[in-house]
Amino acid sequence: MTNVAGLVVNRLVYGFVFAFLYQIVVAVATSLLSIPLTGNIQDLITGFEHIEKEQGYLLIFWWIISTIIITALSLIIVRYKKYISPYKNEPDIDIPPKITAVTAIVIGAIISFLFFLLDSILGSIVKIDSATDVQAIYAAASNGDFIPLVVSIVFSIIAGFIIVGVASKTAKVKELTKKVDISEFSKFSKLMSKKDDDVTTLSDTVGLQPGALVHVGEQHVKKVLIQQIEYDVNNHTVKDFENIDDCLNTHDNSLVSWTNIVGLHNPDLIRKIGQYYNLHILTQADIMNTQLRPKLDAQDENLFLILKLPHITNEGKLFMEQISLILGKDFVISFQETEDDVFNPIRERLEKSIGALRTKKSDYLAYALIDAVIDHFYVVMEHIGARTEVLEEELMSNPTAQTLEVIHTLKREMVVLRKSIWPLREVIDSLERTDSELIEDRTKRYLRDVYGHTVQVMDNIEGLRDMIGGMLDTYLSSVSNKMNEIMKTLTIIASIFIPITFIAGIYGTNFQYIPELEWEGSYFVMIFVMVIIVMAMLAWFKKKQWL
Repeated sequence: MTNVAGLVVNRLVYGFVFAFLYQIVVAVATSLLSIPLTGNIQDLITGFEHIEKEQGYLLIFWWIISTIIITALSLIIVRYKKYISPYKNEPDIDIPPKITAVTAIVIGAIISFLFFLLDSILGSIVKIDSATDVQAIYAAASNGDFIPLVVSIVFSIIAGFIIVGVASKTAKVKELTKKVDISEFSKFSKLMSKKDDDVTTLSDTVGLQPGALVHVGEQHVKKVLIQQIEYDVNNHTVKDFENIDDCLNTHDNSLVSWTNIVGLHNPDLIRKIGQYYNLHILTQADIMNTQLRPKLDAQDENLFLILKLPHITNEGKLFMEQISLILGKDFVISFQETEDDVFNPIRERLEKSIGALRTKKSDYLAYALIDAVIDHFYVVMEHIGARTEVLEEELMSNPTAQTLEVIHTLKREMVVLRKSIWPLREVIDSLERTDSELIEDRTKRYLRDVYGHTVQVMDNIEGLRDMIGGMLDTYLSSVSNKMNEIMKTLTIIASIFIPITFIAGIYGTNFQYIPELEWEGSYFVMIFVMVIIVMAMLAWFKKKQWL
């Protein structure tokens, strides 16, 4: 075999082996994703065309994975080609022992693109429909149509040259991509997969400048809701606004103003509020970051507080909402994540002029809002306490694997509540001790009462946490006792059958002469003896209180 002919035959084998293995991969992926796949760069193009749908993201993700698979198959074939090459005089190709994921994606993308071009060129020259699988090629050849077979052979030969040619440049591609980190692709994928309801985490803010207005957390409302309540002893008005500009322009400085904003995902809104009330840029950033611990930040013209409000969702799960408060001389601004509002009783008190709210300044309003947040901890604690009582009864009657899961869920919820109330207690204590002129002395007495509530909540959380921890021990003991009961029952059954088995074993031996076997009624005597033994053992077990 000449050198040229040998190379062509080898390329035919490489292309055929690659096509065979890769078609299996594409078939499996098509079955799993339930999406028609081509296996080349056409999948990426289709993915971008349907980027607004879930199918688009799946196609893009599949194409990235397919490039790595293409690279892996190609390098394996080239590295171990001596085992499948009919022509053995072809020199070896140096393949790096290790490559990065970026290198694999680049090599796979090049091969995928070249396969797409090859398929397009052959498809434009020869019309063979879509029946190019082995069975269709064999059926066409049986009918005298050899065009699909010829096209398949040509495709395999050219594919073999593409595989070897690109694989031989692996070292060069690795050198070119050594400064490109896979994190660049992960950032791109995060950017592509962003949806309105996606959760942004603190890791997404790494590298940003201090004070960058980025919403961290889950977006719970699509549209920001703005409500402003202005009041004094004789006046009370409630206004809802579509945009923050109208709200800021209508503020009456002679009245106490409470602006409540639901939705923290709009940086322009936060920026405008910050500019109007002269808020520090870090304060504006903290408002949008819902993963901060409770804190108090005292500034010259205002006080900034971060609180945590517990909720029990419709699914029975614990959710901690961040409440941010800005207290000024004649205004309070509250920021909420959700529309589930615990401040409605305060609105009702303002509307109906119940209590001292309408007669006092903005610091008393801030106290009322803080008190409402702390009081809601009692609602959540009552809910968890009720679940704990049900769990105790279940532990005593019939503990299951689901019982253990509920115990662990409650333990996690207790940790979350404790992490929220512990710094919140410090915040209220600092607020009560602050020297700021925004807090009057008569309001500090009320804050001291709220501080007492936080201490009580903390004690309740500690008590529930200890109780739930004891439930875990109770569950393990209950399961152990249940297992012991089962083992005791099995042991008693086995003990009863030991003498019976012994008697049956004696008369089941292969001796030629056993006198009792010839006695008339010996079988019934043996059964009678076995019954007597069983009854005697049961009576003995009963006497020992083992039954």
